[in-house]
Amino acid sequence: MIVRNFVLSTVLAASSCLAFQAHTPLNVRSSSTSRVHSGSSSLAMRDYPKPNVEDTDNYRFANEMSRSFKTTLKITDPAQKKKVAIIGGGLSGLACAKYLSDAGHEPIIYEARDVLGGKVSAWQDADGDWIETGLHIFFGAYPNVMNVFDELGIHDRLQWKIHQMIFAMQELPGEFTTFDFIPGIPAPFNFGLAILMNQKMLTFPEKLQTAPPLIPM
Repeated sequence: MIVRNFVLSTVLAASSCLAFQAHTPLNVRSSSTSRVHSGSSSLAMRDYPKPNVEDTDNYRFANEMSRSFKTTLKITDPAQKKKVAIIGGGLSGLACAKYLSDAGHEPIIYEARDVLGGKVSAWQDADGDWIETGLHIFFGAYPNVMNVFDELGIHDRLQWKIHQMIFAMQELPGEFTTFDFIPGIPAPFNFGLAILMNQKMLTFPEKLQTAPPLIPM
């Protein structure tokens, strides 16, 4: 698949529709709750109001950098225009093409597959079921990604959830367990506490083994 500059906006919008499957806007369904029942497990998965990521220094810095491609970094002399080959139509490749285009250059994306999005791509099979390439998780602490979503107008395609990790129990088919993150506790202490509080997934020695990787954080 080859994506050229003149169809870049269409491709970004289309790939966003695929990589981030459409949901009803959260302000409509902010109180909706879905439940998973299996055996003795009963997990409530609730939608969460969108955090105010825009009112942070990191987001404002990302927004300022993004605007620079249309202002200070934008070419003024046609002789400065470059034709740039981008290998891979994943999230990084698409974002790179967007900002090159904003700056006045001509990006061309080369993607081996017929689906854009890379590791966050998704598509419908012949039965109409959505197939995901990988895990789709974006945190409010990702200012550059959140800024791109805002520029593309696709914030409504994100379904915010409470800060919780849900796992299927490998040795207990149909059973689930969670790592619950307590609000107000900064990382990585919230992660360490969530691991310690879980009583179903890890033994105490296994929990201790998770401590060294958290120290550099």
